[in-house]
Amino acid sequence: MRYLFFILLFPVCFSALPAQQKTLTAADIALWRLPSAPALAPDGGRVAFVIRAADTSSNSWRSHVWLAAAGVPMRQVTFGKESCTAPAWSPDGSMLSFLSTRKAQGRDGDLATGNRSLFALPLDGGGDAQLLASFDSDIEEYVWSPDGQYIAILTGGALPPVAQAEALRRESRKLNITVASDSKPGLALWIMESARRKPRKVAELDAGVSALRWLPDSKSLVYQTNYTGEYNDEQKYDIWQVEINGRTRQVTAMAGPETQPSVSPDGRVLAFITQTVPDIEFAKTEISLLDFASGATRRLTGEAVHAVESFAWLSNGSILALFNEGTSAVLREVDVKTGTLRAVTDPGMVVSAPQVNTRGDIAFLADGPQSLLEVYMTHKGGPTAVTRFSDQIRDMRIGKQEVIRVRSRDGLFDIEAVLITPADRKPGAAVPLVLAYHGGPYGDFDHRFHQYYPAHILAAQGIATVMPNVRGSSGYSDVFGQANRYDLGGGDYHDAMDVVDWLIGKGIADSTRLAVMGGSYGGYLTNWTISQTQRFKAAVSMFGIFSWLTDWSNSWQPDFELMFLGHHYWEKPLDMNSLWISRAPQTHVRNITTPTLILQGDKDQYTNISNSREMYQALKTLGRKVEFVTYHGAGHGLRTFPNQWIDAMERTVDWVASHVK
Repeated sequence: MRYLFFILLFPVCFSALPAQQKTLTAADIALWRLPSAPALAPDGGRVAFVIRAADTSSNSWRSHVWLAAAGVPMRQVTFGKESCTAPAWSPDGSMLSFLSTRKAQGRDGDLATGNRSLFALPLDGGGDAQLLASFDSDIEEYVWSPDGQYIAILTGGALPPVAQAEALRRESRKLNITVASDSKPGLALWIMESARRKPRKVAELDAGVSALRWLPDSKSLVYQTNYTGEYNDEQKYDIWQVEINGRTRQVTAMAGPETQPSVSPDGRVLAFITQTVPDIEFAKTEISLLDFASGATRRLTGEAVHAVESFAWLSNGSILALFNEGTSAVLREVDVKTGTLRAVTDPGMVVSAPQVNTRGDIAFLADGPQSLLEVYMTHKGGPTAVTRFSDQIRDMRIGKQEVIRVRSRDGLFDIEAVLITPADRKPGAAVPLVLAYHGGPYGDFDHRFHQYYPAHILAAQGIATVMPNVRGSSGYSDVFGQANRYDLGGGDYHDAMDVVDWLIGKGIADSTRLAVMGGSYGGYLTNWTISQTQRFKAAVSMFGIFSWLTDWSNSWQPDFELMFLGHHYWEKPLDMNSLWISRAPQTHVRNITTPTLILQGDKDQYTNISNSREMYQALKTLGRKVEFVTYHGAGHGLRTFPNQWIDAMERTVDWVASHVK
């Protein structure tokens, strides 16, 4: 293993650079080019990845595939108006495949349907991208077999009889309607011989199938399914196996979900992700192993404090695992026999999307507090950054970022928080402060260059931002991660106030110039905070929960309330003894006096717009200062269209600055 125990350095060290000159704007952030979906070549010498860039003239995002290698400038390999995503290498390294909706003609004269189709770009001999497969529905996933003979392809399947009848009714009567039903189309599995390029349907599978992975012998695949495909059924995942002749069998049926299946290089062991607590989505995740011969299962990383985000088998039979460790994310090698962990990357980095090839080479993405995402590779030595995306902020005026730790008032936890202060803040000077909440609740803030919340934009205007990982955040112990269950708006809220009070006590934050913001669960905590205290001079509530009853009735995820409030609302009296009532910002709306900006997408299926409408109507009726912006066509996160996201960032900064500066 050539790559173990190295120290990673970011490609840009800002302490050695001249003072930043340009003030960072929301448009700058939206226009940054950043990598995703790295795919490592079989020889380890090249890595493909996707760059998504904003096209503000068309108000759309466009993605294309790029290539990079050590010591060679990266280059774009796909072009055009249609996005290209999901790059993957043929096992011999001669072709780079990808998905796109582009129009093209295949080798045998067949045409792309306009749905998401499979293409391949010859790299050794040159030439244009070739159409490999196109169907009457989008390709959801595809994966090359280890021997290169096959490509497994997952597409939309046939409509169930009930759905077929409904579709005929709508068509015959010209009905523009939506029918809520349990009947959902499944998925079809196709096997295509790479040489013949004639896909053969081998199985009609259920709607919840994903994460196809070949076994080393190229004769069958494993996959995960929650059967329904519904987000609300996250806790129902099992692992199945399907042979290339279409025969299926269930492999796991444990309590709770089993996800991310992957088979060892010798084909003897199945590794997958399980949870410490079966029935709750926010339990710590770990790697479990199943021996195919005996059927025995065992927990591999159960003794580790931190959760496993993803993993991959290494050529020596060990496992490379990505651990979420508070404000960092670290790659560690796991000995399959002993469970021993060895650090592979520096804890000061935030690693994501690790990839491994059959040689044992690694590629991954990583960023830090003052660097953007870069692509790293291990080839002929330690890891090398093969991109320079951080050059995009080299001349920017950005804030000082650090991690602080504050003891909670109940003495149970040390609360970590990412603090960003203005670069020109003088020692001892108290500055305006924004308290920002993350989503989840089982999410976290990493010690990376933050783009989603406009912290560095605010810093350029002399305003600090603190982003606490309150109890219930991921990346810590199981006890910490579950500490806000049946207590939303309790300990998590007090943790945030403790962090704010600590910053005031240290002379960093001005107690008279405070603001609060957050989205999703962070929007709920924002709404809750201003219903409990009047200390904040401004609030920005982004697609947050206002009423638990309203949220449950309109969300794609109604089990959220069951997990965190403990019961359905009809099972117990709806009075102040019920968390459904007592912990709803709606109940305490008369206490809200903070000027509030509400931002919401009207296509948000997770925290439905009804929450924001209720909040706006109540505050308006009470005569409070409130502004409500609806982004049409936008989903959860407001990132559906780049111009809308830029506008949301700018409105946030303007609202905060106008009330605290």
